[in-house]
Amino acid sequence: MAVSTVFFDFGGTLATVPVAIDRPWKVWVDVARGFDLHLSETLVRNAIEATHEQLGREIYRYVGRTPEYWSLFDSSVMDRLRIHESREGLGKALETVFGDPSQRELFPETRPVLENLRAAGYRLGLISNNNDLLLKVLEYHELDRLLDTVTYSQEVGAEKPAREVFEKALERAHCAPSEAVHVGDSVRADVEGARRSGLQAIWLNRRDEPSSVECLTIHSLNELPAVLELINDSSPPPR
Repeated sequence: MAVSTVFFDFGGTLATVPVAIDRPWKVWVDVARGFDLHLSETLVRNAIEATHEQLGREIYRYVGRTPEYWSLFDSSVMDRLRIHESREGLGKALETVFGDPSQRELFPETRPVLENLRAAGYRLGLISNNNDLLLKVLEYHELDRLLDTVTYSQEVGAEKPAREVFEKALERAHCAPSEAVHVGDSVRADVEGARRSGLQAIWLNRRDEPSSVECLTIHSLNELPAVLELINDSSPPPR
């Protein structure tokens, strides 16, 4: 069956992953310095990881109230770091940095490729391990106007490669697995996760990294339209 819907991962696929997400302890150290708090990166990282171990799954209970969750999370990190002064100011400063949608930069080809695919008649969706902030980021970059559906892990209560995330996205798009492909930069989350749910997978391998998994591979989103044409040209005609 021909592909009519293209799902995308977000971070690392359509947009860069900022330091605030990739190495949050560095943000903590930089922000704390403005409050005359000189913290060790190692201690902060350990505190963040311990808090995530304790509270990580709680974020699923805070859909629509994500700032409340991060306030709880940050307070727990401060407790572990034995920060007693300037807690409110530090918390607000951290929220300003972590909640800033401009930190996410789109890859140069992202918008032109999405516009090209829409013009070609494809329906476009997003499947992301993310929280409510994603909606704010999409609106900031005006990607919400190019996407037909958005599905993210916080609202589903599970993260890729879990089947629940892909199944929710397919349900929302009114799409059969055989009619969809998922494009992402993670072999485990995006390629293996999509395949388990019956979707075709395309690995966006920007850094030309080795992989033991055989799958359709592109090195830039610019290659995607041509690959989709090949998929559809090789699809058997309907009976």
